[in-house]
Amino acid sequence: MEKSITVLPEEADLRLDRVLGRLVPDMGLRGRRRLCELGLALVNGRPAKDSRKLREGDVISLAEGGDSPTAERVEAPAARAPGEAAPLFPEDRPRVIRRGRRFAFLHKPAAMHTESLAGKPGDSLQSLLPQLLGSLPGRVRLLNRLDYPTSGLVTVALTEEGVHDYQEFQDAGQTEKRYLALLEGEMEHGMLADQRLILKHRERVLVELMRHPDPRRHTVVDPLAILELAPLMRRLGLDRLDWQGTPPRSVTLAGCTILKGARHQIRAHCSALGFPLLGDRRYGATFHPAEQDGETFFLHHACLLLPGIETNVIPAWLGHLGSGAAREAEIWMME
Repeated sequence: MEKSITVLPEEADLRLDRVLGRLVPDMGLRGRRRLCELGLALVNGRPAKDSRKLREGDVISLAEGGDSPTAERVEAPAARAPGEAAPLFPEDRPRVIRRGRRFAFLHKPAAMHTESLAGKPGDSLQSLLPQLLGSLPGRVRLLNRLDYPTSGLVTVALTEEGVHDYQEFQDAGQTEKRYLALLEGEMEHGMLADQRLILKHRERVLVELMRHPDPRRHTVVDPLAILELAPLMRRLGLDRLDWQGTPPRSVTLAGCTILKGARHQIRAHCSALGFPLLGDRRYGATFHPAEQDGETFFLHHACLLLPGIETNVIPAWLGHLGSGAAREAEIWMME
């Protein structure tokens, strides 16, 4: 990523927080404004307000240190083991979205393991950390994990301070995680799933009727767009796969927000609400891959809000949903 940009003639008189998007293209409007509030966005070498009107020739840069993004975009090969299913979007690659002093934020594509696990073939995001991040002093640590079919943001602590800070953020309910999902059925209004989950020693998380008193364990689900399944199957390439069951007439593009999160929380909660993830056989989808072991569903960790840090990444499949749905998703991500 460029370390500085020069304001173009057509950008004259625009606000700093708007033009800053050219320097940090993977950051939402809220994150760009936070950079300004923290004094990390510089105009001609000096901190500037987000509302600063720019002039042609002004030089915009980021202050060094802190968690200002360096946004390296490192491509890594995604080698697959013999017999391992090919991803729907093979052009999607693991990469660094943003990197600061304490944290790095990586993108994990679907059909890749987060961790290196015994008996699990193929590359994992963890195995690619040296390639993506280079040599680092000490031991880096994964702070969250995504299921094999789930794509999106994985946070890595680069220092022990980062591990400590992230834990404090989680305990305080300050790790807001926003996911995009495709759900079976038509969800007409936002819903809250606040039931307890039973996780211990279970492949499939069970949802109790009892409400969990801790809001950090709740899932907020907001419908963003209703889409007909038949044309969507073609656009996503699902018509080329062997799926079985009863296809729903429509699916819902939804935004799901959690604070702390637990294993399979969004999958289990959405199923309990009556809207399982499209393709998620384990949690009650009526239409899913025919192979028992062939998990494919559409869940993407799109946005992470930490104190003073906002990071987001758009899923590879969003553009296949149509411009209207994609626009609603992008607006929701930046709210």
